[in-house]
Amino acid sequence: MGVPPLYSETNEIFSKDLSETDVGVRLSFPMKALKVFQFLEGENKMEFEAADGIGKRWTFGLSKRKARHPKPVLSSGWLAYVKAKGLQTKDRFVLYGDLDNLSTKKRFRVRAQRKVGRPIKLFGKEIHVEEVWVDVEELEGLKREVSRSIL
Repeated sequence: MGVPPLYSETNEIFSKDLSETDVGVRLSFPMKALKVFQFLEGENKMEFEAADGIGKRWTFGLSKRKARHPKPVLSSGWLAYVKAKGLQTKDRFVLYGDLDNLSTKKRFRVRAQRKVGRPIKLFGKEIHVEEVWVDVEELEGLKREVSRSIL
C-alpha cells in the first residue's frame, strides 16, 4: 500500500492566480468553494487549518458577507503565508480538501506556485522555453542548492 499523494487533483477546492489585492490585503476566491466550509449557524467568520507542501500548518481566517453575494475572503493568517512564501502577483494559490478517514473533519492543504521557464533542448541546442508551474518550496530548495555550490 503506497502513501497517498500530498496533492490530489481530484480534491482541489479552488486555484487562483494572485492579484495585487490578493498579495497585499486579502485573498478573495470563488463562492462555489464555500460549500466545503461549515460555518456555525448565523456566523460569517471561521478559522481553518491547512498544511503546506513541507508539512507546516497554517491557520487562516475565512469570512463571507452576510448579503446575497457572500464574496468569501481569507484574511487573518493570509498575509503571513504570503510573506513566508514570498508570493507575488501572478503566482498561483491552490486549496485542497478531503475528509479525514478517522472522522468527518475536513483536512485542508495549500499550495503556492510560480510559473518558470524551462528550456527544452534537442541535440544540446535550446529550441523552446516551456513555462511550467513549480511549487515555491522547490524554488527555495533550488536557490539553496545553487548558493551552496557557489561557496
